[in-house]
Amino acid sequence: MSETIEKLARVRSYIKQHKLDGVVLSTRGNFAWLSGGGDNHIVSQSESGFGALAVTAKQAFVIANRIEIDRITSEEPVSTFTPKSFPWIESMRSALPKLLSGKKFASDEPQVTGFEPLPGDFIQDVRATLVENEIRRYKSLGRDCSLVMETVARQMNVGDSEHQVESDMARHLLARGIQPHVLLVAFDERILKHRHPTPTAKHLRKHAMLVICGARGGLIACLTRFIHIGPVASDIVARHEAVCRVEAAMWAATKPGATWAEALKAGLDQYKKEGFAKEWELHHQGGPTGYAGRDFLATPDEKRPILDRQAIAWNPSITGAKTEDTYVLDGDKRHVVTACSDNWPTVKVSVPGLQNLVRPAILVR
Repeated sequence: MSETIEKLARVRSYIKQHKLDGVVLSTRGNFAWLSGGGDNHIVSQSESGFGALAVTAKQAFVIANRIEIDRITSEEPVSTFTPKSFPWIESMRSALPKLLSGKKFASDEPQVTGFEPLPGDFIQDVRATLVENEIRRYKSLGRDCSLVMETVARQMNVGDSEHQVESDMARHLLARGIQPHVLLVAFDERILKHRHPTPTAKHLRKHAMLVICGARGGLIACLTRFIHIGPVASDIVARHEAVCRVEAAMWAATKPGATWAEALKAGLDQYKKEGFAKEWELHHQGGPTGYAGRDFLATPDEKRPILDRQAIAWNPSITGAKTEDTYVLDGDKRHVVTACSDNWPTVKVSVPGLQNLVRPAILVR
């Protein structure tokens, strides 16, 4: 409850700043953020929820139709919010004006609510800075995602299909209450061809890349790992260590107050030093995360500042190699929520400003 009270204060400051009567938050990410981990989804492959949180200067409501309101109020952490419901034959858009008093509301889903879009930059100004309880939940989520990754990586076998490995990751995630937000699997030559390899029926011979983006309580943890059956070619190892140095350069430059463009530039400069100057153009490099896979992508002209206690997932890649973990910035420290276990091989890399950074290596089996 204390988490939600702190966030309600942020929302009300935002309402005052933008001269609104209130806001309505109905996306899965914003519902989870404000409620402290609540879930309003039914359709798995949709960012829209089936319940909304409405906040005014003095009141806070949870609103859903009569099918959903009892479950949400009895099973989700919304005790701070006064429940309001409407008949299931009515839409949220038609019900909200009858349930809320005030003329000027804004919403994260104008097409659902009929209200104007949230003004300014709600995610960056209100949502991005994590509170202590969120960080604890993030660490728990990250540990579980990393455990699932390592379990599946050690159990997969030559001849398994990408679909089989995808289903194994999904099964282990769901057993821990984690929704598979993104699952990518590439074997052998597909690693060289595709940066976003959705799984296929292809069977494993030697080399595998696995990606998990898992969501629980609204938060999303992202990580990438590589597995190789038998000895690894020296070129593959060299590319992996090179991309880890690119990542290290990004991490070193990711400081509160710096812009995302400045942190990205450090990585682009390192790409050049490694002899892969153009590789960054073949895939996005990541950016701020939390209640979305990425709140936005870091680009060379992104002037928004990096915030303390912001969640971050850089994911530089060189053809055939990639590195990715999710961490929370804490001043000059980093809490890597998806850190690998002591049983996973590691490699140390150094760049100016960051020496002997320990990163996951390729698991050789």
